Amino acid sequence: MAKKNIKTSNYTLADALIRIKNASAVYKKTVRVPRSKFIETVLNVLKKEGFIEDVQPVEDSPYELEVHLAYKDDVPPVPKVEHVKFFSKPGRAIYIRVSDIKPVRSGYGVQIISTPKGIMTTKEAKKQNVGGKLICEVW
Repeated sequence: MAKKNIKTSNYTLADALIRIKNASAVYKKTVRVPRSKFIETVLNVLKKEGFIEDVQPVEDSPYELEVHLAYKDDVPPVPKVEHVKFFSKPGRAIYIRVSDIKPVRSGYGVQIISTPKGIMTTKEAKKQNVGGKLICEVW
């Protein structure tokens, strides 16, 4: 039996987050994204912050995650992931100091940062007094 061909970009985190944003824009309940430990950790941070409902491995494919999307309870529902901005990309790393951390969209968005203490939001990084590689911003 042939392995299922999963088409992704060279930057799989960007691919996963753009899939989530696009699926939210058309009000899908779930979307499948490529699976890696890095992507799973970033998605768990977004789950903790309330931007997505749940993240689960797909039973029939070890290479994918199923993401349950979250919406605000307005009529019509408004996606919680409306915008994604990437900072660090393959070939270009953007680092941020604790003193340079600012709120995102007056506290309505999050920036995700990779620190020596793990992947977390910039709000958590500021509490732990640690800087790191700025990955992306979601609101």
